[in-house]
Amino acid sequence: MKIKAVSFALLLGGLVLSSQAGFGQGPGPGRPGPGPRGMGRGMHAGKIVTGAPYSATVTNTTTKTLADGNVIQHTTTGTVARDSQGRTYSQETITGMFGQSGTKVMTFISDPVAGYVYTLDADTKTAIRRPLHTPGEHMPSTESGSTRRFSNNAAEAGGANHPNVVTADLGSQVVNGVTATGKTMTHTIPAGQMGNEKPIVSTTETWYSPDLHVVISSKRTDPREGTSAYALTNITRTEPSAALFTVPSDYTVKDAPSYGGRH
Repeated sequence: MKIKAVSFALLLGGLVLSSQAGFGQGPGPGRPGPGPRGMGRGMHAGKIVTGAPYSATVTNTTTKTLADGNVIQHTTTGTVARDSQGRTYSQETITGMFGQSGTKVMTFISDPVAGYVYTLDADTKTAIRRPLHTPGEHMPSTESGSTRRFSNNAAEAGGANHPNVVTADLGSQVVNGVTATGKTMTHTIPAGQMGNEKPIVSTTETWYSPDLHVVISSKRTDPREGTSAYALTNITRTEPSAALFTVPSDYTVKDAPSYGGRH
């Protein structure tokens, strides 16, 4: 039990690092869309957006069809919000972390005003705190194992500039009540590159709101991993309650473990 407790505490520290990116701040058109990563799939590392408050319901769905025809599907929902000062909030239900049974409701707050990010555990009434690093600062990698990976790392690093990646503009349209610009990105792994008999083609379609600076909708299809879809719905463009961005008074605030001698 003690080992599990320590492992879970370390995980919370890593989740806080990821939350520093700022929930719901989209990567912008032309970059791969978000997917079932957890903790605000429309995040843009280091970007703080002010003057564009909103709140919304976030939904992530993954569907994978096995060789025998069996289908595995997971759907998670949560709530995201951002106020005019750039503070962000995300709450979601996480299942099966470190072999833990059942589910956990986790809340993530990024507060650039106070200079901290927090991961709140409702079961233990604990808030793990870490300093909010500003853009340009070195931060430890927090990419989770669930993050989708191109088999060719250069393709992911190069994005649209990689020869095996083709992008196309989809123009502008209203998506879930918000005007958004769309792009598709098609990545092809040539035959034989990874032992594949035929080319492997994956596609990502992303709709991004320039006004809110968030991804409104994204869908990725990969024959190796299935389909993942992300969407913001019930979008309200008014100032969220200030209470969302404050650690409740009955929570105990603890500093996250430091990595490499720093937070």
